[in-house]
Amino acid sequence: MKTLKIIALAALVIFFASCGNGQPADENQSNINTLTENQQTTSPVTDIYGTYQGVIPAANTAGISMQLTINSDETFILTREYQDRKRGSFKDQGRVVFVNDRVIELTDKKGIKTYYRINNGSIILSDPEGNVADADFASHYQLKKI
Repeated sequence: MKTLKIIALAALVIFFASCGNGQPADENQSNINTLTENQQTTSPVTDIYGTYQGVIPAANTAGISMQLTINSDETFILTREYQDRKRGSFKDQGRVVFVNDRVIELTDKKGIKTYYRINNGSIILSDPEGNVADADFASHYQLKKI
Protein backbone atom coordinates (compact mmCIF):
# COMPACT_ATOMS: atom_id res chain seq x y z
CA MET A 1 0.00 0.00 0.00
CA LYS A 2 2.81 2.39 0.92
CA THR A 3 4.71 1.46 -2.26
CA LEU A 4 1.64 2.24 -4.34
CA LYS A 5 1.38 5.71 -2.74
CA ILE A 6 5.06 6.41 -3.46
CA ILE A 7 4.69 5.33 -7.10
CA ALA A 8 1.57 7.48 -7.53
CA LEU A 9 3.31 10.50 -5.98
CA ALA A 10 6.37 10.02 -8.22
CA ALA A 11 4.14 9.79 -11.31
CA LEU A 12 2.37 12.99 -10.27
CA VAL A 13 5.67 14.84 -9.79
CA ILE A 14 6.94 13.63 -13.19
CA PHE A 15 3.66 14.70 -14.82
CA PHE A 16 3.86 18.22 -13.39
CA ALA A 17 7.56 18.51 -14.25
CA SER A 18 6.89 17.51 -17.87
CA CYS A 19 4.01 20.00 -18.29
CA GLY A 20 6.31 23.00 -17.98
CA ASN A 21 3.70 25.69 -18.72
CA GLY A 22 6.53 27.94 -19.90
CA GLN A 23 8.03 28.15 -16.41
CA PRO A 24 11.51 27.02 -15.47
CA ALA A 25 11.68 23.64 -13.73
CA ASP A 26 12.65 25.23 -10.39
CA GLU A 27 9.51 27.39 -10.42
CA ASN A 28 7.31 24.34 -11.15
CA GLN A 29 8.90 22.52 -8.21
CA SER A 30 8.21 25.53 -5.99
CA ASN A 31 4.52 25.48 -7.01
CA ILE A 32 4.28 21.75 -6.23
CA ASN A 33 5.87 22.27 -2.80
CA THR A 34 3.47 25.13 -2.02
CA LEU A 35 0.47 23.04 -3.08
CA THR A 36 1.60 20.13 -0.89
CA GLU A 37 2.16 22.41 2.12
CA ASN A 38 -1.29 23.98 1.68
CA GLN A 39 -2.96 20.58 1.44
CA GLN A 40 -1.28 19.45 4.65
CA THR A 41 -2.28 22.63 6.47
CA THR A 42 -5.97 22.36 5.57
CA SER A 43 -6.23 18.60 6.07
CA PRO A 44 -8.68 17.45 8.79
CA VAL A 45 -6.31 14.67 9.89
CA THR A 46 -4.57 17.06 12.29
CA ASP A 47 -7.66 16.89 14.54
CA ILE A 48 -7.93 13.10 14.46
CA TYR A 49 -5.75 12.44 17.53
CA GLY A 50 -7.65 11.79 20.75
CA THR A 51 -10.17 9.39 22.26
CA TYR A 52 -13.44 8.28 20.66
CA GLN A 53 -16.29 6.43 22.27
CA GLY A 54 -19.56 4.79 21.28
CA VAL A 55 -21.70 1.66 21.28
CA ILE A 56 -22.05 -0.25 18.02
CA PRO A 57 -24.62 -2.98 17.27
CA ALA A 58 -23.81 -6.67 17.67
CA ALA A 59 -25.66 -9.76 16.50
CA ASN A 60 -25.60 -11.74 19.74
CA THR A 61 -25.43 -9.10 22.49
CA ALA A 62 -26.98 -5.73 23.39
CA GLY A 63 -24.05 -3.97 21.73
CA ILE A 64 -20.31 -3.42 21.84
CA SER A 65 -19.05 -0.50 23.89
CA MET A 66 -15.92 0.81 22.18
CA GLN A 67 -13.22 3.25 23.19
CA LEU A 68 -10.56 4.09 20.61
CA THR A 69 -7.55 6.26 21.39
CA ILE A 70 -5.53 7.51 18.42
CA ASN A 71 -2.10 8.79 19.45
CA SER A 72 -0.01 11.40 17.64
CA ASP A 73 2.72 8.79 17.07
CA GLU A 74 0.16 7.03 14.81
CA THR A 75 -0.56 4.18 17.19
CA PHE A 76 -3.94 3.23 18.63
CA ILE A 77 -5.51 1.42 21.57
CA LEU A 78 -8.98 -0.03 21.07
CA THR A 79 -10.99 -1.40 23.99
CA ARG A 80 -14.17 -3.32 23.20
CA GLU A 81 -16.61 -4.53 25.81
CA TYR A 82 -19.43 -6.79 24.76
CA GLN A 83 -22.44 -5.79 26.84
CA ASP A 84 -24.27 -8.54 28.75
CA ARG A 85 -21.14 -10.73 28.78
CA LYS A 86 -18.99 -11.54 31.81
CA ARG A 87 -15.80 -12.18 29.82
CA GLY A 88 -16.46 -9.89 26.91
CA SER A 89 -13.71 -7.28 27.22
CA PHE A 90 -10.91 -7.05 24.65
CA LYS A 91 -8.02 -4.67 24.07
CA ASP A 92 -6.17 -4.26 20.77
CA GLN A 93 -3.20 -2.10 19.87
CA GLY A 94 -1.55 -1.30 16.59
CA ARG A 95 -0.73 1.28 13.94
CA VAL A 96 -2.81 4.00 12.30
CA VAL A 97 -2.29 4.79 8.60
CA PHE A 98 -3.94 7.71 6.82
CA VAL A 99 -5.40 6.26 3.62
CA ASN A 100 -6.34 9.80 2.56
CA ASP A 101 -7.56 12.94 4.32
CA ARG A 102 -10.96 11.32 5.03
CA VAL A 103 -10.11 7.68 5.88
CA ILE A 104 -7.84 6.00 8.43
CA GLU A 105 -6.75 2.37 8.53
CA LEU A 106 -6.17 0.61 11.85
CA THR A 107 -3.94 -2.47 11.73
CA ASP A 108 -3.75 -4.48 14.94
CA LYS A 109 -0.85 -6.70 15.98
CA LYS A 110 -2.48 -9.70 14.26
CA GLY A 111 -2.60 -7.81 10.96
CA ILE A 112 -6.36 -7.30 10.97
CA LYS A 113 -7.32 -4.04 9.26
CA THR A 114 -10.29 -1.84 10.09
CA TYR A 115 -11.25 1.40 8.34
CA TYR A 116 -12.92 4.54 9.65
CA ARG A 117 -14.15 7.62 7.81
CA ILE A 118 -13.30 10.91 9.52
CA ASN A 119 -16.49 12.90 10.05
CA ASN A 120 -16.45 16.25 11.93
CA GLY A 121 -15.41 15.25 15.45
CA SER A 122 -16.28 11.61 15.03
CA ILE A 123 -15.24 8.55 13.04
CA ILE A 124 -17.54 6.03 11.34
CA LEU A 125 -16.75 2.41 10.56
CA SER A 126 -16.30 2.20 6.77
CA ASP A 127 -14.67 0.40 3.89
CA PRO A 128 -11.17 1.37 2.59
CA GLU A 129 -12.67 4.09 0.34
CA GLY A 130 -14.63 5.67 3.23
CA ASN A 131 -18.02 4.31 2.18
CA VAL A 132 -20.37 3.39 4.99
CA ALA A 133 -22.14 0.06 4.44
CA ASP A 134 -25.64 1.40 5.13
CA ALA A 135 -25.90 5.19 5.20
CA ASP A 136 -29.25 5.02 7.04
CA PHE A 137 -27.56 3.30 9.98
CA ALA A 138 -24.19 5.13 9.82
CA SER A 139 -24.80 6.79 13.19
CA HIS A 140 -24.99 3.32 14.78
CA TYR A 141 -21.35 2.71 13.77
CA GLN A 142 -20.07 6.12 14.84
CA LEU A 143 -17.56 6.82 17.60
CA LYS A 144 -17.62 10.39 18.92
CA LYS A 145 -14.59 12.26 20.16
CA ILE A 146 -14.62 12.83 23.91
